Amino acid sequence: MKKRIRFFAYILTGIALFFAIFITKDKIAQAANKIYLNETDLTLELGHYRTLKVYGTSSKPTFKSANNRCATVSSNGRITAQGWGKTTVYTYVANKTLKTKVTVVQMNKKNVTLTPGKTSQLTLWGSNSSTTWKSSNNKVATVSDNGLVTAVGNGTATITATFNGKKITSNITVIGLNHESRVLEYGGRFSITRANFGSKVKLKVEGTKDKVTWSSGNTKVATVDSKGKVTARGPGNTKIYATVNGSSVYADIKVLQMESSELELKKGESFKLNVLGTDSYIAWRSTKKSVAVVDDNGVVTAKSPGTAKVIAEVDGRLVRCIVTVR
Repeated sequence: MKKRIRFFAYILTGIALFFAIFITKDKIAQAANKIYLNETDLTLELGHYRTLKVYGTSSKPTFKSANNRCATVSSNGRITAQGWGKTTVYTYVANKTLKTKVTVVQMNKKNVTLTPGKTSQLTLWGSNSSTTWKSSNNKVATVSDNGLVTAVGNGTATITATFNGKKITSNITVIGLNHESRVLEYGGRFSITRANFGSKVKLKVEGTKDKVTWSSGNTKVATVDSKGKVTARGPGNTKIYATVNGSSVYADIKVLQMESSELELKKGESFKLNVLGTDSYIAWRSTKKSVAVVDDNGVVTAKSPGTAKVIAEVDGRLVRCIVTVR
């Protein structure tokens, strides 16, 4: 009984092995005769290309695009993205028609320049909600799930949108000035040693090495040269603009002027000093009260012959008038 069972088991095993070998050989034969493409579902960025290759035949293929506005295909199978959208490229070979789905995507902005706190909306045309977004440097710029970029700090970052395994990038530059505001003096006639005093200041754009265009909102108050050097021209307020790649950042410039930088008085005479270009509180003082004193309103009174400096402290700056009493 056991021998019979073993005999039938051998027969069944042999039959199974025969069919396995036969089916495997048949599949190998079918695979050997199969004609296929290297790409059947292709995502391209606008302007990029990919060449189709036909496997399984030595016959020469011909190609055709259903929409040349989206993508064209050359006689050797090179697909070139022409405009965002979808199309199908047909390959005709050995009495067969093979299809390649083509999706062309395009970033709406490839280069963006921003100032801290500003935003810009990136959109990957031709994609859908499955697109994911990522910033290479969140300290410079962040990006939301829908592509909204927010500038954080000076520098550069790359925003990458991934769709169907394809990565499309946009370059983000965040710029700022080394000074957001400065107070200058016009017509000052005394040596100044502290760095934040003077009639000139050098502005510099941080975060980029691209070309900067400089301009002044009011050249009667301050001018700026092509290298960012600001020069006081008269009392008042203005903005100095730095423009990079169409995006502008500015510094607020206030220029002060002592209405009379030198004053001669006789003993007992008085004169009211004024600081032009500001309406801020002014703190007045004299460096030699035995020669001249000054009250809270800037009225100077001569006391005795000699020389004294009357100083007005305003907007974080000191402006001076030299007083000579005869």
